[in-house]
Amino acid sequence: MTALGSKPLPTITRREWQELRVGDGGLLETQADKLHGLAVQAARQLRLPETGVLTRTHHGLRAQQVTGILSIPGITLEILPKIEGEDGAVRSALIRMLAVAYDLRVSEGELSSLQTQRHDLLELLIRLFCERLLAAVKHGLSRQYLEREDDLPVFRGSLLVKRQLTIHAARPDRLACRFDELSEDTPINRVLKAAVLRLAKLARTSENLRRLDELLSRLEHAGTSARPLAEPVRLDRTNRAFHSVYGLAKLFLSGDWQSTASGGPSGFSLLFPMNNLFEKFIGRSLKRALSPLPVRLQDRRHFALRHLPGGAGAFSLRPDVVIETEHGPVIVDTKWKRLDTEDARNRQVSQSDVYQMLAYAHAYDADRLILLFPWDSHLGEPGVLKEWNVAGTRRLLQAACVDVGRPHQIIQHLRLLFFENRND
Repeated sequence: MTALGSKPLPTITRREWQELRVGDGGLLETQADKLHGLAVQAARQLRLPETGVLTRTHHGLRAQQVTGILSIPGITLEILPKIEGEDGAVRSALIRMLAVAYDLRVSEGELSSLQTQRHDLLELLIRLFCERLLAAVKHGLSRQYLEREDDLPVFRGSLLVKRQLTIHAARPDRLACRFDELSEDTPINRVLKAAVLRLAKLARTSENLRRLDELLSRLEHAGTSARPLAEPVRLDRTNRAFHSVYGLAKLFLSGDWQSTASGGPSGFSLLFPMNNLFEKFIGRSLKRALSPLPVRLQDRRHFALRHLPGGAGAFSLRPDVVIETEHGPVIVDTKWKRLDTEDARNRQVSQSDVYQMLAYAHAYDADRLILLFPWDSHLGEPGVLKEWNVAGTRRLLQAACVDVGRPHQIIQHLRLLFFENRND
């Protein structure tokens, strides 16, 4: 990708809320306009306000609470989460969060390898996909028997009597046959090929382009799917080697990731709203950390109000996490925002968040409520930061934090948070 009259520029990296100024890293005013236009388009497709990805400032553009890639001809902007650490470590942490949130099962070896690479988030994810798929296809593609009909010189399968007696009545050298044939044109292979074709339009490094070209040659006998996410894929023991890479392929093709990928001349974007990602990451991590306790995500069993006289529910409640324990439900709600270290009394926990938790507590009859935030070094150690008793009750409301910069330790931290601070 090159801008008119300029050489291809390296990726410019910023964190959430940081500003990208015109002239900073070679950014031109025209490029700032194009990035902003792409960001507005992406925000609409992600159902965010138009300013939800980038906002215009007097000097350029400011990132919001969305991470990922925005790329136009000549420049790529990478937005990383506002967590502590060098860019490489933060990218690795972000990939770990994505792996947990989308059940991608990325190994420690793969993550260690990625952390040593000096590429942006998109190229790292493409590399992960390519290396995993290449390792799988070296043992052969998934195949299945498909029914075919053909006119053959020798008999195979069963005879199509009507066709044989009409079309081939005077051709005894041709036999109309119906038979099963082992084929690589399977639903899962069509999905993988669709992901490779999409990534071939987005990759920029020669290594990834070479890997994608090799994968296309290996998938040449798989069909091209117009609607890959609608393919009737069945994951079973016959295609076990492709289960994890299929998850990555779906992620590249899905609305959660790729609804913002235009691929046209104006550029493309690959973005993750951090509120949603943090919620998914914590929810799936709690399922692992607290097993075998039942952990419900986005539970919708209760309502804030009931209509009279019939009693039908009104104003559905949807807490991020409900944990069923022998002592009653525990409600966890995630908040991707920074707490005020100067506010020793309330940590600047918002009044609306407290009211929301009280509504959950009443509907679920829960005695423990946890507002969970991302940690930073100004907060001391991860864990419970502040706790309150709900007036007139035994209920406990806690503000707590976890360090997403060390997601490999998140299971241990959640167990400590839950079990060591339980108010029995």
